[in-house]
Amino acid sequence: MTESHRDRAAPRKVYLQTFGCQMNEYDSAKMLEHLRSRNYVAVDSPRQADLVLVNTCAIREKSEHKVYSLLGRLGGLKQSRPGVLIGVGGCVSQQRGDEILRRVREVDFVFGPDHLFDLPDMLQAAQAGERVVRTEWRHPTQRVANFIPDFGNVAGEASGAPTTGAQGAGEVKAGLAITKGCNNFCTFCVVPYTRGREVSREPDNILAEARAMVARGVKEITLLGQNVNSYKADGVKFVELLRRLNDVAGLERIRYTSPHPKDFREELAQAHAELPKLCEHVHLPVQSGSDRILKAMQRNHGIASYLDKLAMIRERVPAVALSTDLIVGFPGEEEADFQATLDVMRTVRFDQVYAFKFSPRSGTPAADLPAQVPERERAERLQRLFALHDEIVQGRNAALVGTRQEVLVEGPHPRGAAMMGRTRGNKPVQLPESSREPGELVPVQIVAARKYSLVAREEPRDS
Repeated sequence: MTESHRDRAAPRKVYLQTFGCQMNEYDSAKMLEHLRSRNYVAVDSPRQADLVLVNTCAIREKSEHKVYSLLGRLGGLKQSRPGVLIGVGGCVSQQRGDEILRRVREVDFVFGPDHLFDLPDMLQAAQAGERVVRTEWRHPTQRVANFIPDFGNVAGEASGAPTTGAQGAGEVKAGLAITKGCNNFCTFCVVPYTRGREVSREPDNILAEARAMVARGVKEITLLGQNVNSYKADGVKFVELLRRLNDVAGLERIRYTSPHPKDFREELAQAHAELPKLCEHVHLPVQSGSDRILKAMQRNHGIASYLDKLAMIRERVPAVALSTDLIVGFPGEEEADFQATLDVMRTVRFDQVYAFKFSPRSGTPAADLPAQVPERERAERLQRLFALHDEIVQGRNAALVGTRQEVLVEGPHPRGAAMMGRTRGNKPVQLPESSREPGELVPVQIVAARKYSLVAREEPRDS
C-alpha cells in the first residue's frame, strides 16, 4: 500500500458540541452517523479534530451567548491550525446565518436544521475555500425526508460509531424524533421560526429506526417533537403510533416529550393504562398558572382544562408521575399571576418542574410586549418557585419509601460504589453495591428518599 493511499484511508476526526434540548442531541447524533459513513470518527476535544461542528440552541438568550463565546475560542484554534474546518448548525444558525459568518471570520459554513444531511456537500464547498450558508426552508416533503436516517448498520458494529448524544452505541436509552417544527406560535417561542412548520415522519420509518435502536441494545425510547401528540402521518395518529411501538420486540419502555395540553385527549390517557411499555410518566407543559398570562403566551389552553386533563390521567393511572415546564416573569406577570402558578404547583404536586426565567428572544412577539418584568424580580420569583418545588419533590419521594418499583439500570453512579437507574415514573434511583449491568430491568424496594433521588435494594422477581 502506498503512503498516499494510507493517507486517503485514514479516518478524519470530528468534534461536535451540542447546546439545547433532546431534539438537538438527536440532530447531533444524526450528523455524526452521517459523517461516520464518510470516514469520520468522533473525538473528545476540538484540538484533536479536523472538523469542528457546533449545534446551537436559540430557546434562551444565554444559550446564544454561549455559542458566540465558544466560537470565539475556536477562532484561536483555527488561527493555529488553518486546515481545521468549523461549521455551525441548529437554531441560532437558522436565525443568524449570514450574521455568524460576518461576526466570526473563522467559521466556514452555517446551516439550519433542515440541512443537517447536506454536510458532505457543505464540507466539499468549504474545503474548496467557499464560505457556505444554508438556511432556506425546504418543501414539507423534503423536510420529512431530511430526518430519515440510514439503517444500513442497525446493529451498531464497531466502525468508529459515535457515542455522543442519544444515539450512541451502548446506550440503553435513546431519543427518536417523530415530528419536526411547530404550528403553535406561542408568543415566547422561537421554534416555529428556527425549525419551521410542523411535519410528521412516516410511521414505518419511525418503527424501522426503533427496531434498529433495539438491535443496538436500546431498552427505552423517548419520542421527540415540539408537539408530539399532534403527530399524524399516513393516516396514523399519535396513539396508534404508540400502539405499534408497543409491539416492537425487545423494546421495554416508551416515553414521549413534549405534548401540548390542547392535544392531550382521553385516548392518550387510556393508552397509559393499556400499553404495558408506555411508562407511568407524563410531562405536560403548563408554562403559567394564570389564565391571563396563558392568553398572552397564546398557549390555547386554560388552567381549568389543564387540571381536568391531569385528573383524567390520574384517574386511569393513579401512580402516574407528572412533570411540567414553567416560565417565570413573562411580560405583564404580576404577583397575583405568580401566586396562581404556585397554587397550581401545590394542587398538582408535580414530581419534577423545569422552570426558567422569561428570556426575550428576538423575532418573537413576547420580546416586544410592554410591562417587561425586571431581571431582579424574575430571579427572585424563580428562587421562590424552586423552594416550593424542593418541598413538594421531597414529599413525593418520601411517599415512595417502602414501595416496589422496576428500575432500568443505566450505568455506574459518578461517585461511589452504586449503579444508577430510573423507575417507570422517571425517578432516579441508586442501587448501592449492585452488580447489575446497564440495560437490566431490576425489581427493587425503595428504602430511602434523598433530595432528588431514591435509594433501593433489589427484590426477587415474582415467579
